[in-house]
Amino acid sequence: MNILIVGTGVIGTLYGCALSEKHNVFHCVRKGKIDSYNEKRISYDFIDERNDKHHQNTTGRYIYHCITEIHKDYDLIIVPVKSYQLQEALHTLIQQSPNSNYLLFTLDWDSRGMIDSILNKKQYIMGYAGGGGTFNGDLLWANLGNDLMLGAVYPEQIPLLQFVTDLFKDCRINPQIAENPFHWLWIHNVGSAPLGVALTKYKDMPRLLNDKSLVKTSFRAIRECYKICEKRGVNLKDYDEVSMMSLPLFLLYPLFKRNFTKNPIMKRYSAHAVDAIDEMVNNFKAIYETGSALGVDMPNMKVLMDIISR
Repeated sequence: MNILIVGTGVIGTLYGCALSEKHNVFHCVRKGKIDSYNEKRISYDFIDERNDKHHQNTTGRYIYHCITEIHKDYDLIIVPVKSYQLQEALHTLIQQSPNSNYLLFTLDWDSRGMIDSILNKKQYIMGYAGGGGTFNGDLLWANLGNDLMLGAVYPEQIPLLQFVTDLFKDCRINPQIAENPFHWLWIHNVGSAPLGVALTKYKDMPRLLNDKSLVKTSFRAIRECYKICEKRGVNLKDYDEVSMMSLPLFLLYPLFKRNFTKNPIMKRYSAHAVDAIDEMVNNFKAIYETGSALGVDMPNMKVLMDIISR
């Protein structure tokens, strides 16, 4: 199959590597990048969770095959862009490839109406990556999970959901299917955005982890965010992370710190988080605005808003 991935960022490259094992993968880049990226060979260092635990550390090379304009329809176009880039990306893509199917790999807070104003309901599904990492020069240092999230928003999208599920399974990635992908994305969003704001103070995860007070403020802010999600109709009992975040802070903080300090997979996720601070801050502002409109008490969110202001 012919698959087009928007950009050459961490997530696009990660799944370009994985999907190219069985499919023809191309990357759509801006005109200013085509000369430096087309046929470019990069190295990767993965924790590949598709393998057994004794063979997960893998290295290799990946070659980008790039285009700047779409002149045909693809079997699937994957859009792994930051949430504030999604609208512009979709406007450009739909003009060039109106009949392709789309997998939107991006966080969400309030984009459903915008998406439906651009794409036909039958031609897209939502998703979220099961990996992350960062670039060190021309080396992609990342984690490739053996799963990811996919979900259909409307019944008309079920055939596309099955098609994309099979496509990933063919490359040894087993998608988790979210009953309500927007609710899933909201919960994931509010679980990361407050920590993203806290990261703006240090731009370094180890230093943030040593600031016990700020980490605990972020945890309390996440709990406030869950209340916002609940007021928007999310059933919090459906999400295990909500139960985890309800643990007493004297237990939650050391568990969190140990996980990010000792777990090699989480180290790669945290490196990805540092690269995505701007997106998390942007999402945090939108979440805070919604909470204010819904009348949710948010004292810890306000503390984090002060950090953004400074």
